[in-house]
Amino acid sequence: MSKFSDLLQDNPDHVGSGQVSVAKPCPITGKAMRISIDCAQVNPRFVGGVTTYALGLLEGLANVGRNCEFRLVVSTGNQPLFEKFTRLPNFEVISVPQNLMSFRANLSRAALLTHSSRVYRSAGNLIFRGLRQTVDDGADVTYTPTTLLPYFNSSKPTVLSMHDIQHVHHPEFFSWARRLSRRVTYNLSAHHATHFQVSSRYIRDDLLTHFPWLRPEQIELIPHGVHIEKFSAPILNGDVRRRYNLPDRYLFYPAQLWPHKNHLTLLKALKRIQVDRRLEVPLVLTGDKYAAAADVFRFIKDQAMDYVRYLGKVPFSDLVELHQQAAFTVSTSLHEASSFPILEAAAAGTPVIASRIPAFEELGETLHLNLVDPLNAAELANLVFDLWNDERAAATQSAYNRVQIAAFSWENAATRYLRFFERIISR
Repeated sequence: MSKFSDLLQDNPDHVGSGQVSVAKPCPITGKAMRISIDCAQVNPRFVGGVTTYALGLLEGLANVGRNCEFRLVVSTGNQPLFEKFTRLPNFEVISVPQNLMSFRANLSRAALLTHSSRVYRSAGNLIFRGLRQTVDDGADVTYTPTTLLPYFNSSKPTVLSMHDIQHVHHPEFFSWARRLSRRVTYNLSAHHATHFQVSSRYIRDDLLTHFPWLRPEQIELIPHGVHIEKFSAPILNGDVRRRYNLPDRYLFYPAQLWPHKNHLTLLKALKRIQVDRRLEVPLVLTGDKYAAAADVFRFIKDQAMDYVRYLGKVPFSDLVELHQQAAFTVSTSLHEASSFPILEAAAAGTPVIASRIPAFEELGETLHLNLVDPLNAAELANLVFDLWNDERAAATQSAYNRVQIAAFSWENAATRYLRFFERIISR
């Protein structure tokens, strides 16, 4: 099995940050390859992994796919997110009504009450028949970056980014209704997509294990990208520490307050350091409030951890500066397909403390990461304490990652996508 770093580096057309590779014409027609991308399900209110992935990949495709024609299907609710692409000559942006998405959600809930995949499939195909026609029209291949297919009767080869199947491994993080919904919708999507993109070997093997009808050749491993230039650019007149009243050194954990992000183990580790080592290590949290928020805030209050600061959702420019100013970026997540915060930290020149989980171990084949058992607060406390007092090691790790992160440009990811599309069309 190839190492993750080999996948990135052993690539004859590998391009680093700032370089551009031009896509080939369609291998069948010899004309510009026509690719439809269904972004109608991108949630404009959720600044998270899927939204970041879709927008980053589109920018990469815009840079390397100049010989391609892209049809970008959005909704009236999220259209402002994609405004920049309306100005590109090889992008056609088509908007479908937002109320279609809401109607689909309500009817889908009713269909799920039957516990029948057949009823749900029929409902999805009926509601989204217009969307399917819009996406399929004139396309050589269609791509959905948002985990699930909205309909299950496409007439064209389909590529789906099924980012992970967390509900299989951590059902305790989901209500019974969400577990039912996920079981039905993920199974249908896995049955009806013709090809899949995954971001790690772990997710590829997970899909093959839990959807045994899939074949390895249907699944393409294309790692996440990151905006290297944006996170590595020097901050001019940066004052994020002053505006948020932050200390000179701090740990930074950018993550939505979901249970699987596992904030509590990190908080317990910092409390151990405070009690056992008489040292308060400041922590800065960002991200929106979700199911774990009450427990996180209750622990901080009960343990009198006034050296923990929660900033909520912050502007992108502040996110960049928070990464750059941090002593370490931390991710104690229990389950991930990959990690934008880890890639962002590497681009920003900030060393990383992360969970020893399969997807992060794969990133650790290319980047220098300090990995730790995400459920062992004592081990995490020892690691944080040792690294906090070793600034030389932190500087060495930062310098190493600044070089290695070039492999994770969105242009590299987009180039791999276009090659994947070419192979699908050729078949």
